[in-house]
Amino acid sequence: MQKIDEKSKKLIEENFNLVNKVANFMSLKFNGVINKDDIIEYGIFGLIDAAIKFDPSKNENFRFYAMTRIKGTILDNVRKLDYMPRNVRELSGRIEKVYAKLEQKFGRMPSDEEIAEELNIGMDELNEMFYKIRGASFLNDKDFISMDKPKSETLDTIESKEPSAIDALLKEEKKNILMKYIDMLEDVEKNVLMMYYYDELTLKEIGHILNLTESRICQIHSKSILKLRSKLKAYE
Repeated sequence: MQKIDEKSKKLIEENFNLVNKVANFMSLKFNGVINKDDIIEYGIFGLIDAAIKFDPSKNENFRFYAMTRIKGTILDNVRKLDYMPRNVRELSGRIEKVYAKLEQKFGRMPSDEEIAEELNIGMDELNEMFYKIRGASFLNDKDFISMDKPKSETLDTIESKEPSAIDALLKEEKKNILMKYIDMLEDVEKNVLMMYYYDELTLKEIGHILNLTESRICQIHSKSILKLRSKLKAYE
């Protein structure tokens, strides 16, 4: 870790409010799954990292640069957490397998009714399952979150070597396959994913736009991610 000089200290002191600003936004995104104090702590690491690595000759706007670093560091650290209860992890995996099984059987994505029938449960119970695994879908969907968005470095990150041409081709191919699968989702599912990950709206804001409750948007989000994840696992 590099030493924090006086110039970096000044940047940190003058822009500390950015940590709370980004942390408040990310806390809404995580919908209470992650403790806000932890989010703030990760954000502080990101601000320190930004202050140390900031180069005025390359980056004219420190606040924009710092906000990108703070957000990236929060996401990097959250993804490392093994926060998910075992029963929720097992439930998520169980539904993923059902999606994969029925898709192979029907040659298409199964409907909610077909998923419920395979699990021998009613629709209300299935929707409750989607809501229970919201944490799993919020934080384990890194293939979708990171698509077209560079992953920020953390304080302890060492610069990685430039990927080989083969690695780059495989990454591009996987991205193309993912976009193909997104196109296969229902319209409301596509809209929720795009508004959440690209427009960066909260579930509550998406609910207002689509005239649906926040819990219903949460269910749609979880279901969509499970569908995509089952597809990507088959590809891997």
